[in-house]
Amino acid sequence: MLRMVFCDVDGTLLPKTEERLSAETLSALRRLTDRGILVVIASGRPYAQLKNLFGPLFYKLIFLCMDGALVMHKNCVLYKKRLMKCKTKDLIAQYGGAAVYGREQIYCVGNTPVAGKRVHIPEEIPEDYLKVELPTGHVSGLHESFRVAYQNEHTTELVAAGADKGAAARVIMQKFGVSPDQAIAFGDGENDIPLLCAVGHPYRMKDSLCTGFGDLPTAESVESVLRKQFGI
Repeated sequence: MLRMVFCDVDGTLLPKTEERLSAETLSALRRLTDRGILVVIASGRPYAQLKNLFGPLFYKLIFLCMDGALVMHKNCVLYKKRLMKCKTKDLIAQYGGAAVYGREQIYCVGNTPVAGKRVHIPEEIPEDYLKVELPTGHVSGLHESFRVAYQNEHTTELVAAGADKGAAARVIMQKFGVSPDQAIAFGDGENDIPLLCAVGHPYRMKDSLCTGFGDLPTAESVESVLRKQFGI
């Protein structure tokens, strides 16, 4: 029997052309939680953004944030994987600035296009460093304590080594007494591959351009699979 649902956000629950979740999506998630199904939102986004995106549902959901660096439930920390502050400060100095993600706030130091709270030096950041976004798409010689979570021609996002959606998903399943065979997951990107490998019922989204999913089952939409699996 399925007891837990993991859902990526961008390109999975939320079409890439949209900024708000549809009423159908929110209704489906609400019906799942009302039936006692544990729903985990697994995203690269920071916690504050996810709270706003899911609105009144947020207290019923588990949030796997920042590509596995932080897990939150009912506004309490279930798990986090911190970056080394000294090595992060070295990167900020090397690249002339960065956005540093804490639990509740994004802090902007020096040269970065990311919107957030402006600070002059990293020492002004009062939180653990959970993710860092560098203003460059070309990073070399990274310390072994970092892992590249996402990269394009303009930016590079880093989390702590060992932090990914799959590792965080296994922590969540253990904490709630859920076996992989009792969990279903949906994703569309390369950063979702560890998550899909961690559960017994993985689905890739039909419109995904990622080539690393192999022959996994394809979902036209999350809602269509949920209707079939749970009868909602």
